[in-house]
Amino acid sequence: MPPTLKFFAGLWTLREYPSAGEEWPPARKFAEVKRRGFTAVGGRFVPEAPALCAELGLDYVLTIDADGDDYAAQLRQAVAWRPRRINVQLCHHDTPPAEAARVWLAMTRLAPELGLDIDLELHRDTATETPEKIREIARIFREAAGAPPRFCLDYSHFAVVKHVVPPFAGELLADADWIPPVRQVHLRPFNGHHAQVPATDGRGGLGPEFREYLEFVDALFAAMLRHAGPGDVFYACPEFGPRVRGGYGLACFPDVWEDAVRARDEYRERWRRLGGAA
Repeated sequence: MPPTLKFFAGLWTLREYPSAGEEWPPARKFAEVKRRGFTAVGGRFVPEAPALCAELGLDYVLTIDADGDDYAAQLRQAVAWRPRRINVQLCHHDTPPAEAARVWLAMTRLAPELGLDIDLELHRDTATETPEKIREIARIFREAAGAPPRFCLDYSHFAVVKHVVPPFAGELLADADWIPPVRQVHLRPFNGHHAQVPATDGRGGLGPEFREYLEFVDALFAAMLRHAGPGDVFYACPEFGPRVRGGYGLACFPDVWEDAVRARDEYRERWRRLGGAA
């Protein structure tokens, strides 16, 4: 069986959707995720999530913030959510790589005892916010554990830090020996100056910046599949931040939920074209 890519919708995209005054309740959001053909949904400790996922047959991908003081409590709490994977945003922007590696090593020892699969996200305002920090964390972890850490890949943050120009893969994937163990990716379209660009042009077509980003997706998927084995299962989020405070969407953007669905379709076609199942 070829490697499978399961797409999960991020509840963040549906924050204050369709508007702040008429935001859908959790039950409607989960039903919409199911209706639009996603097999999983991603979010934080949403109280309704376990029951809604069980009712609708959806997997749950849980996101947590964790540091050296609270990681154990967070992981133990996570058990009740029955997540397929846990996406961890680790420590803080000023946490030294050695400390971050120490915490991640402890988390990777506890998680299997609890029956949990965890992924360390590349993310702004955390210990993994730059490629240099990632490389150092990976080096220290590998020396201690004898294997590379398992990351959740989100290159949108790195793209802005490095102000990359198309084609992006040459710089972002050139030194990525952490790809083999990856099982989760967040696919937010970016360019070198914006951590999120629209997928569509507002007229039914794909935006030019998104087309450039798709070339990067092809390269990333190819790298993932090179190291994948038969039956491996990956989770991917076509991630779009909402047009609210703290979101990545701008007022001029098309509907971010519809863009997420359209991006999912484009990503799925590329994964299949490269030999994977979705």
